[in-house]
Amino acid sequence: MKTSENMFETFVGIDVSKLTLDVTILRPHNRKFRHRVFDNSDEGYSRLKEWLCNDHGIEFQRTLFCLEHTGLYTRSIDRFLIENRGYVWKESSLHIKKSLGLTRGKNDKIDSRRIAEYAYRFSDKADVNGLYPSGIQVLRDLLTTRERLIKSLKSIMVSVNELKRVDIRQAVTLETYQMAAIRGLKESIREVETAMFEAVFNERQLRTYCEMATSIPGVGKILFIKLIVYTQVFTRFKSVRQLACYCGVAPFEHRSGTSINGKTGVSKFANMDLKSTLHLATLSAIQHNPDLKAYYQRKVAEGKSKMCVVNAVRNKLLSRIIAVINRQTPYVVLTKA
Repeated sequence: MKTSENMFETFVGIDVSKLTLDVTILRPHNRKFRHRVFDNSDEGYSRLKEWLCNDHGIEFQRTLFCLEHTGLYTRSIDRFLIENRGYVWKESSLHIKKSLGLTRGKNDKIDSRRIAEYAYRFSDKADVNGLYPSGIQVLRDLLTTRERLIKSLKSIMVSVNELKRVDIRQAVTLETYQMAAIRGLKESIREVETAMFEAVFNERQLRTYCEMATSIPGVGKILFIKLIVYTQVFTRFKSVRQLACYCGVAPFEHRSGTSINGKTGVSKFANMDLKSTLHLATLSAIQHNPDLKAYYQRKVAEGKSKMCVVNAVRNKLLSRIIAVINRQTPYVVLTKA
């Protein structure tokens, strides 16, 4: 949900940590700040509401609450504020930091004040979100669990493979000791993925979207699930270009006057997890999607760099995913790119 400049009378910045909430109130008419620390618990939330409403006469419906993304620690306070009809804007910590210019010093109190100032200055750009649907929250948690299991499996396999290069006998012995852990991790990953697919199947809309997206050669269920989680079921971005920028595949020029004329390239400010999965899907599409395979071969033959063409295919893949979701019809394989 987008907001307007005159929607809010009060701006509240909240710096969230595991145990505490540093809360700063900013009221534009007097530019005075009020700060207080609360426990990050149900009891702390009750005291926060009493402090805001009773001590300062603040109405939740006329207040913009701004928080940084801190994963699990924001989940409870996010739900509490929204259930009390407050407007919650969760923004990237890097975005807030870059917007403030030169700063000195840092602690939780200062951070909450800076977040409140950020909310006030950029309130017309606030992207206020409601609670995640229960199905999306389940998928988000399952995705996080899957990534942790994969990292654990990789850490074991990499150490064994590295040892094989210098001492094959000892590596085989250690691999035998760790085989039970390896099998257990692989089985856990399969179980988590099964739970993810069941969560998609149990939601009618998600099931329909999945059928549309995976009809595109190269697009698998994991990429689809990451897309719906990170884009809030394709509602977070207005255009394919915005989504491509978020995925780190949108090209940007690097020019200024006559002295700076760099190559056009993608930005590193991106969701690298989603980008890596999209890249794997792109490589699969180049192999198994006839028109994208022909497009790739034709552009490489024309002298384009392979990675440049791969990035173009990434963008084509995103465009097709959004197209089939919007049309609500499966993808039809063409003979030409």
